[in-house]
Formats: sequence, structure tokens, C-alpha cells
Amino acid sequence: MGHRARGDEADLRRRVMALREELRRHNYYYYVLDRPRISDAEYDAKLRELARLEQVLGEPVPEDSPTQTVGAPPSEKFAPRRHGVPMLSLANAFSEQEVIDFDRRVCEVLGRAHCRYLVEPKIDGLAINLRYEHGHLVYAATRGDGRVGEDVSDNARAIDDIPWDLPGDVPPVLEVRGEVYMSHAAFAALNRWQQAHGERPFANPRNAAAGSLRQLDARITARRGLSFFAYGAGLGARQLADSQAALLRRLRAFGFPVQTTESADNVAKLLRIYREWRGKRSALGYDIDGLVYKVNAFADQERLGEVARSPRWALAHKFPAEEVTTRVTDVIWQVGRTGAITPVAVLEPVRVGGVQVSRATLHNPDEMRRKEIRLGARVSVRRAGDVIPEVVCALDAGEGRLPEVPTSCPVCGAHVIHQEGEAAIRCSGGLSCAAQLKESLAHFVSREAMDVEGLGRKLIDRLVDEGMVHSVADLYALDWSRLAAWEGLGAKKIANLRAALARTRQPSLSRFVYALGIRHVGAVTARALAEHFGSLEALLRADVEALQQVPGVGPEVAASVHAFFTEPHNLAVIDALRAHGVHPRETVSRRQRAHPLAGKNVVLTGSLERLTRREATERLRALGAQVRASVSAKTDVVVAGAKAGSKLHKAQELGLRIVDEQQLLRWLEEAGED
Repeated sequence: MGHRARGDEADLRRRVMALREELRRHNYYYYVLDRPRISDAEYDAKLRELARLEQVLGEPVPEDSPTQTVGAPPSEKFAPRRHGVPMLSLANAFSEQEVIDFDRRVCEVLGRAHCRYLVEPKIDGLAINLRYEHGHLVYAATRGDGRVGEDVSDNARAIDDIPWDLPGDVPPVLEVRGEVYMSHAAFAALNRWQQAHGERPFANPRNAAAGSLRQLDARITARRGLSFFAYGAGLGARQLADSQAALLRRLRAFGFPVQTTESADNVAKLLRIYREWRGKRSALGYDIDGLVYKVNAFADQERLGEVARSPRWALAHKFPAEEVTTRVTDVIWQVGRTGAITPVAVLEPVRVGGVQVSRATLHNPDEMRRKEIRLGARVSVRRAGDVIPEVVCALDAGEGRLPEVPTSCPVCGAHVIHQEGEAAIRCSGGLSCAAQLKESLAHFVSREAMDVEGLGRKLIDRLVDEGMVHSVADLYALDWSRLAAWEGLGAKKIANLRAALARTRQPSLSRFVYALGIRHVGAVTARALAEHFGSLEALLRADVEALQQVPGVGPEVAASVHAFFTEPHNLAVIDALRAHGVHPRETVSRRQRAHPLAGKNVVLTGSLERLTRREATERLRALGAQVRASVSAKTDVVVAGAKAGSKLHKAQELGLRIVDEQQLLRWLEEAGED
């Protein structure tokens, strides 16, 4: 670390932790919820910053850092399926120099002046792994975390492009990899159907494809017109071919759709092909967001190997966001969960990257002024990372009138505050503001927070609009007889919702703290606070100085937490929650230090009967254990449930300590975690 000052080092460590937390959250939004909150370009920039800062910090990088992982853990709504060969992510390039550097590294490792590549369009969809045994489709799984995905077999069988049986000479086990996507025509038809039935339209074909593939009812998937392109193979690939080009020929012969590819034997041709495809991408009937360059020969791929999350023999060269011109007809102001009031440009409708766009974010008042976005102005608009529409710049002055920045909240009328050093303006109304309340409720019931299944956004909106819910505590005192009269809420749905709420009355302290929606407090920080203070009462009593003793909590986060827990309205909501029987479980630090699992690396494998995998992970962490995804020589304990597979075998080979679920439950009971 050289002579870096201790204060600088602490700031660096805080930034690394903040980036890890932010990227994990965005992985969840993208891979699990199919609702990305930032563009691909913004995500890639943050991931690159994290990788650089981890290198500067010079400390061992944890296995669960976003720089070491792919995707997000599979949802518990679907059965898990382990991939025979991991589905790695691809390293991204955004400039020609990065492509030149990639080619140089490949040639140096292979000891050649030139290397042969296959160039493939990069479909903007959802990766899937199709497992065939003796030519018959056994199951289909999403990428998941790269090693374990979600079983979506019934939905995959509803896609016409995916054959159920393969003809001719097929390896005993073959994993075919490809991309499920939605054509522009299918996307337009789906959104027409959504609007006709009062449902929210999808933002783009990628989100629509991902949401359609992960339906619990395959009949819904079947009517959404999904398509598939094969681009590779896992298990069985070397039995089919010795190169990427030959593999794609074999897959095409089996009946899989395969995209048009081109060959290149030098970097100059790679870049020429890229420029050609960049010009003709808009003429395709589906979205591509770049090209993929793959070293063609499998023997060369094996020599090049891989890093933690991506192969060294392939590179995704991303296209810049597509930009179009339109006119600003109005500027409206939207209120988010934290009270941030954001300007949004209302546009003359225009197609950007295959999607009709009529609104685009202006981020904050300072950004709006900097770009001189005036009413009536012609502006350049892009879908950043082909996801979120944003105004890039103004092309003329329009009417010459800048929109007025509100001094009161457009939803509740509370006065607007502008804190020094912040670009955002905020509503001071707190949870008395309906807009903030709806966002806070959505956050409170989300999966990483209280995990209330069945309480979706449409129901939240109506509960607030009907005046039935004025704070998150009111969720536990709903008038169920009144809900029973609402259309679409039958007895079964109400019973399921009541049961889901009842299950959350004793959450872990970390979940409860995260669910409160404290500014600057993500899931990782909430866990750190819970493990440090052990109980809600101790956390409520903590002053700013005590809060800064928590690992990863600096002055800004400490001030935010302290302000939240000294605000009378927030305390009233917490009291109301407790009055309705919501009592977060304590996590006592002294017990952690004394427990045999404190500081130990624990791996869970197989199916547990008494606990979900998520519950077991949370409770082990509450004891101070480090729950790891894979077995290694550093593993201390392996908890093996029913049908444990390769992890159990590896643990036996390494001579590790292996216990069953009963021993885990005894440990939890002894520590008061049962």
C-alpha cells in the first residue's frame, strides 16, 4: 500500500464496501427482478472502478465480491439446477484501444503474431443452458450465479426455436448455451396486450424476455413469442467440434437457430466488422448491444483459460448508446423513496433502440440547468446502456424558458429542502408524502428486506390511494374484510398475503434495519449494524460516535442513521410495528464471539427440511460464521442436507468436517437462533 495515509486508506476501504453493496443490489435488480435500475454502461463503469480500487487496496478479495462473481443467486421460486460447466460472464470493451489490448494479450499467451477469431452479434436477452441427455431435452436453466441457475424447463419448451429432441449422433450429455430474446414485433404486440388489459408495459425487449421466461405459468410464456439463438456449449462441446465455428455448424444441423458470424485473423478486421455492424444494427428485427470476439480454436481457448468471472479468450465489444432527436413538451417532477425530487422530460414520442420513448430523466436540477434543457427545445435522447432513457443535451433553446424548480413537493405540498453539497432536492414530508410512502412500502416488502410475497406495486398503490395504509406499520393492521370486496383479491390470495405478513413478524435485525429504508444503508451495512449492536434497542441508543465504530460506517452514514432514529415520526412507526407484533430477532455480538462457528467458513449443500437456504445463511451469519458458496481447503464446516452432490464429494475428498441439518439446528438452538 506504500505510504498511503491511514485516513485515505479508510476512505478507500469505505468506497470499496459501498461499491460492492451497490453492485450486488444492481445484480439483484437485473438478474432476479428483471428490472435494471442503471444502464449497462454505468454498471460496467462501477465494476471497473471496484476492480481498480480492490487492486489499490491490496487486501484479499472476498469470494462474493461482484468482481469475482457472475449474476445473482437463483430465486427460490424455481428449483436450482447446477451447470455442468460454469456459465461465465464476458469482459467488456468500449473503445478500440481495449480491443487492441485484448488481441495483444491473446497473441502473447499463444506466442503468435496473429490469432483467428470468430465474430458474433451480442444478443440483448437472457442467457440459458439447455441440458440434453442422449439427445432429449432434460431441463433448461437460467444463468443464475454462473454455477447454479433456475429451472425454467416448461417455459423453454414453449419456445418454438428450442428443439425437444436432437437428431443424429449426439454426445450422451450436451449442454447447449444460447440467448432467449424478444423480437421487436413480439415486443410491440406484448405491450399492446399489456395496455389493453390495464397492465404496465415493459420498458424494453430484454426485460420483457427475462420476465416472460421466468413466469411460474408456462402458458403465459407460450403466448409471448420468445425466440432463441444458440451461441455455444458446455458439457459435450469438445465431442462435437474442435472450434467455435465448427460447433455452431453442428448446432445449426441439430435444428438450433444460429446467428450470422464472421471470421477475422487480425485486430484491424475485428474493428472493421464492428463498424459495419454498428451501422446496420438498427435494421435487425431484434436488439443487439455489441459484438463478441472469440478465439476460434478450442485448444487455444483452453490454453488461455479464464479469470474469476470471465474467459480470457473472449471479449464483448459494446456499442455506444443509440441517440435520436426529439422535442421537450414539458418537465414534470417525480418523488422517490428517499424524497429525492427528480425532473423528467416529457418528450414528443420517438423510437430509441427499438423502443418508443416519451419520457427521459434529467437526473437533478443542476444537471437540467447545465444541459440548458428548456421547454420546447430540441434534444438528443439515448437509452443509456439500451435501458434507461436520458436526455444527452439540448440542440437549441426552444422557447428559451427554463422549467421552474419546485419549492414545495408536487405530491404532498411539503416544503423542498436542498442540503449543502448535494445535487438533489428533497421533499421534507417524509412518510406523510404519498409518493415516498409508496416507494417505502415497495422497499419494505421487497425480497432482500421483509420479503412479503404477494404484495406487488399495484396493490401497494391502491392501499395508499384508498387511505388504508399511512405507514409500513399499517400493513400489519389491514382491514381484510374491506380487501375481500376488491376485484382480483379472492380468498386464496388474501390468505396467502396474510400468511406472508405473519411470517415477517420476527425478522432478523439486519433485514428489519434494511427494510426501514434508511438513507445510505444497504443490506451489507444493515448486517454490519445488526452484528455490531445486537439489538434494535442498542441501535436506537447509539450516537454518531458509536455508529462510526461499526466497520464500513463513516461520518455520512453514521449521521444518516442517527438522524433517522432520532426523528419522532420514524420512532412512532417503529413503535407501531412493535405494537403490531413485529419484533426483530436479536443478534448478540458476545454470543458470536463465543460460538464455535464464529469466524468459521461454512458451506451449505443439499436440501434442508426445516430452513430455507436464505434463512440458514442469515442465522449462520448472525452467529459470526462466514457462509461461502464453494468448498475449498479453507472451508471449516460443510452442512449437508438431502441430495447433497459435488460439494459433499469434494468435502469428503478434502477430509473436511461434515455435519447434517440436525447439528445445525442444535447449534442454532444453543445460541437462541432457533
